[in-house]
Amino acid sequence: MNSMVGLMAGFILMVASGCDVRADEPSARDTDRKLARLRADIAGLVGAAKCVNLVNCRIAALGVDACGGATEYIAYSWLSTEKAALETRIAEYNFALEDAQKQRTPADACTASPEPVAACVNGRCVIPLGR
Repeated sequence: MNSMVGLMAGFILMVASGCDVRADEPSARDTDRKLARLRADIAGLVGAAKCVNLVNCRIAALGVDACGGATEYIAYSWLSTEKAALETRIAEYNFALEDAQKQRTPADACTASPEPVAACVNGRCVIPLGR
């Protein structure tokens, strides 16, 4: 019983002295794992991104860079991708990435890059290289 009272008194002192006792904050490694899992989920939802022609292909933006643009883009097909599930997972990824960016060093200088255009190549939606 005395040890429990001692633990509680120690906790109260830590809180009163302004010590940060948040044990629920994720570490950088946990955040990186979460981002990797969410990114893998997104890739799984996109799947093969099957298309018959360009009309079937869409572009989705992931993350937010220093300029306010996307950190990357992915091509997906509205024929073979459940759009609502993809948008939900992208939103989760973006929130987690934003939190991770706040915990790390500030971003470099802003370098805006244009949004790419999707293409249907060999029955698959892709972002052509060099665009």
